[in-house]
Amino acid sequence: MKIAISNIIWKKGKKHLPSFFSVLSNQGVEGVELALNCLWQEPTKISKDDLKWLKTMISDYKLKLISLHSLTYSRPDLEIFLDYTKRKDFIEYLKKYCDLARELDCQNIVLGSPKSRITYGRNREELDKIFLDFLHQVDNYADGIFFNIESLSREYCEYLNTHMEIVKLIKNAEFKNIFLQLDVRSIIEAKENIDNIFQNSGYIKHVHVGNPGIKIPAPPFIKIHKSVSKELKNISYDGYITAEVLNHNDEIMHKYLDKTVETMRELYD
Repeated sequence: MKIAISNIIWKKGKKHLPSFFSVLSNQGVEGVELALNCLWQEPTKISKDDLKWLKTMISDYKLKLISLHSLTYSRPDLEIFLDYTKRKDFIEYLKKYCDLARELDCQNIVLGSPKSRITYGRNREELDKIFLDFLHQVDNYADGIFFNIESLSREYCEYLNTHMEIVKLIKNAEFKNIFLQLDVRSIIEAKENIDNIFQNSGYIKHVHVGNPGIKIPAPPFIKIHKSVSKELKNISYDGYITAEVLNHNDEIMHKYLDKTVETMRELYD
């Protein structure tokens, strides 16, 4: 299994990306996952020069961009369930992200975005119908770019809070580009049964790792991480496993990143 690190662990801003890539390269980490809004306020509007710069940076440091995530951090106005206009705007936004991913030779996009899932009192049947139509429109455009649906805690998200809810929703939809985002932090928060999830392993294209609080894997959840690692090996998962962790202290970010890489190798490499 191969390790990747998300740039949310590092200081925000385009000017700080080279130092992040340099540390990854020196550590022998091959994969990187990017929250582009940590680099630009509106990623879908970046210039051709900025896009060329990013592609060159990834190439120069011999990294593989394996996923884009945190899509709507700087766009809280994008929603799914308020009305058709908002939903249409969100779909067009995801199409632009799909174009970005294709330009950057990146096959995975993580669709989390908890604020976009405010339900406005709609019942579950109505929510599922709306979301499936939303996903079908994304799926029809994606053409080989995988959108991985992320389960999010009930504490901050009103819809799709477990992996099995997502599996149940997409199982009979005949999507070509819509999959399940495996997220160990979400497993922990929802106290999910790992065996049930891996019985549906065909829907797993991408993996996020972390502890509640978006922290480095650590006690008391090491046993869960080891169980997930074992199951990934059992299904011969050959994709990347991304450490999705935040660092709130810029002063120690190098040490924090080193610790993250070390922990990931102990548990998942």
